[in-house]
Amino acid sequence: MKNHILIALFLFTTFSVMSQNGLKTVVDGLLEPAYYGKPFVSEIHSTISKVELGYSKSYSEFNLLEENQKFERPVVEMHLGMDAPLFAYQWGTAGNNPKWGVAMSLPLSVHVLEDMWDPVTAPVINTDYRFGSPRIRAIRYFSGKGFIKNISMSWLPIFHECTHLGDEITIYRKDENFPITRINVSYEYSELQLTLNDPDKSRETGHSFRIGGMYRISSRGLGWYSIRQDAEATQPVDLLPSDYRLEYYGQYQYQRSSGFLASKRAMNILSFEARNRLRYGIPMFRKLNDVWETTEVAERMQWNYNLYFGWKFFPKSESNHSLSFLLHVYKGINPYGQLRNYPSYPFFGVSIAYEP
Repeated sequence: MKNHILIALFLFTTFSVMSQNGLKTVVDGLLEPAYYGKPFVSEIHSTISKVELGYSKSYSEFNLLEENQKFERPVVEMHLGMDAPLFAYQWGTAGNNPKWGVAMSLPLSVHVLEDMWDPVTAPVINTDYRFGSPRIRAIRYFSGKGFIKNISMSWLPIFHECTHLGDEITIYRKDENFPITRINVSYEYSELQLTLNDPDKSRETGHSFRIGGMYRISSRGLGWYSIRQDAEATQPVDLLPSDYRLEYYGQYQYQRSSGFLASKRAMNILSFEARNRLRYGIPMFRKLNDVWETTEVAERMQWNYNLYFGWKFFPKSESNHSLSFLLHVYKGINPYGQLRNYPSYPFFGVSIAYEP
C-alpha cells in the first residue's frame, strides 16, 4: 500500500509540472542536466564514482587467511555510479540567476569491497547495488549578498538496495559449516534531503549544509534483511524482525576557491557526514582454537562518521565535470551489506573521485 501511495505522489508531481508549464516546456527540458541536489563527497554509498585504497579491519568470518590473526591490512573500495539527467527547467529571476528550478534524474550505483591482498584469490568481500525510481529535485535561489544563496530539496520516492557476498566468501562460510552462510540484505526505501547553500555548479568559496533521512517502506523478511532458507547453505537460525525503519544524517561541505593552494580550477574540499543508522542484529562469528564461537548482537541505532579532505580539479572549459584527489577517514558500522552488524569499522586511505 505504501509503495502505491509513493508511486501516485511521483506521478502527481510529474503531471503537475506538465500542467503548470505546458508540454513545450517539458519537451524542451528533456535530458537537460541539473547540478543541484547532487551528493556531497562524504555521502556514503552515493552515485559519485570513486576508487579508494585504504587500511582497514577484516573479520575472521570474512577472512580467507586463517593464519592471519590481526585481520588488519589494505583493502580496495570501488564506487561506480551515475545519475542520468531526465528533465530540468528553470524560471523566474533572482539577481543573475533564475529564481526556481525543478529537475528529475535516474540514479544507479554499485559499491564493491575487495580484499586485493589475499594471495590466493583476492576475493570480492561484498557488493551493494542501488537503483529505483527517478530522483525529483527542486531549488529556490535568492538574490543579494547574504549568507543564504539557495535552498534545495531532493526526493527519491522508491529506491531499492540489495547486497551480495563474494563467491569465495560464501563458499568459505559453507565449507566451514557456518550457522548462517549468507544474509539476504534487500529492501526498498524512500529518501528526502534538504540543503542550504547547495553547491550547484558554483566555483566560489562557500559553506553547504544538508539534512536527510531514508525510511524503509518494504516489509519482506525480517525488515532490512532475511536469512536464506537453503538447506545446503544455512542451518536453522531464528532472528527477530527489525523494529527500526528510519535512518537519518547531517552533512557539511566546504569548498575554497581562493587563497593558499586553491583556485576556481583547483578547489579545496572538506566534506563531512554524521549518519545514524541501524546496526543489524545478526550474530557474529569468531574462530578460536579452530572452533567457531557465536556472539549474539542486539539491534540498535549507531552514529557513523565519514570525512573527506582534498582537492577537486575542473577543466579549463565551462564544463562542470571534475576529478578529485582526497584523503578519506571513516569510523562506524561496516557500511557493506551483511557486514553491517560489526560496530567498529575503521577506514583510512586515499580516494580518487569523478563527478560528471
